[in-house]
Amino acid sequence: MRRLTLLVFALLLAGVPARAESRCINDWSEAAPIVRQEGLYTVEKLTSEARSAIKGSIVKTTLCQDNGVWMYRLIVRVKGNLKMMTVDAKKPFPR
Repeated sequence: MRRLTLLVFALLLAGVPARAESRCINDWSEAAPIVRQEGLYTVEKLTSEARSAIKGSIVKTTLCQDNGVWMYRLIVRVKGNLKMMTVDAKKPFPR
């Protein structure tokens, strides 16, 4: 059941843009150079900081640009439940 739920969330996240000015990059061979060039959080750093900031674990990360702003769309497992969230790719968990 959890795998089916995860699959449904992944398909929703990958297939539906949030707005017309939005684009997401699912292929990390394309996303990685953008992360370096734009000075964005790496997935490793994002995952590390997410452990304490959201008290859950990231299941899927997608790099997106919305109106010129880079962000990560996440599927996060918190206490066994899957949740979708969006964070700024430069400062995902401000203190």
